[in-house]
Amino acid sequence: MEAVNTRRRQTALLVVFLILPALLAFGVVRLLGTRDGAAHQAGSSPPSSPAAPSDAVGSGPALDVTARITGTEESTELTFLIARGRAEAGPPTSVTDCRQFAEWAQRNGGVPVGFAPVHTLSVHARRNLDISGVSVLAVQVTEVELAGGDGPWVELACRDDHAPAPTATHPDEPADGDPDRPHVLVAGQAIELPVPLDTPYDTGGAFPHGTVDYQLRVRMDIDGVVEEHRLRNGGSPFRCCGRSTYMGFRSARYEWRVSPPRSLRYCAELRYAVHPPPPKCALRHG
Repeated sequence: MEAVNTRRRQTALLVVFLILPALLAFGVVRLLGTRDGAAHQAGSSPPSSPAAPSDAVGSGPALDVTARITGTEESTELTFLIARGRAEAGPPTSVTDCRQFAEWAQRNGGVPVGFAPVHTLSVHARRNLDISGVSVLAVQVTEVELAGGDGPWVELACRDDHAPAPTATHPDEPADGDPDRPHVLVAGQAIELPVPLDTPYDTGGAFPHGTVDYQLRVRMDIDGVVEEHRLRNGGSPFRCCGRSTYMGFRSARYEWRVSPPRSLRYCAELRYAVHPPPPKCALRHG
């Protein structure tokens, strides 16, 4: 019995002096390795804090571009082909100038009258930049058949007695006399650029014949880099152009003055054999 107890004490001492130190050393090495790995991982991973404002601006688009129809090749004033009921009702009282009038008319099915539209680009800079080499091309989406059942079709126009005199030059005549001179914008600045339509290489005209839905392909040089934008008329394609006058016929015309006091000038439709008779117009108060 004494011998058995002696062997047990010897085994316990062996564990204490040989095995236990080895286990402690392994634990220390494992702990140090874990800390070193965690420190390495923290040093190599990207920061999770939000990017600085300058980085966010630099990584986004340089500018915002929209477009609107501001006339046709025949006139700087927009006239719309629209259903008679819309023309007689007129715009809501919230419409107080001819620009709002044009937006309202197009939202309600009005089609600009003419042969080719003229557009104005609204450009808002998100940072300091130079713009040059602007080109605009109409890209047809689909042909539009103006059904007779949607009419009868009449002309609709806006008159604003308090509108300022137009200051923009013809799209082919830049205001500064130098079409190649860049436009220099600072961050937050907005400008409007009247632009003509380019003529594509595979057709003879800048705009398709008839009434079509289309988008605008706008190309411009931003600080030496060419950017391309596809523009629509808000949530839908642009639409142009309608006709209201044919041989022997001229549609009725509704001219709304939207600046107070509101009024309506109505001209009856004309039908004739050779030469059109004088228009018959009367002033109506809204």
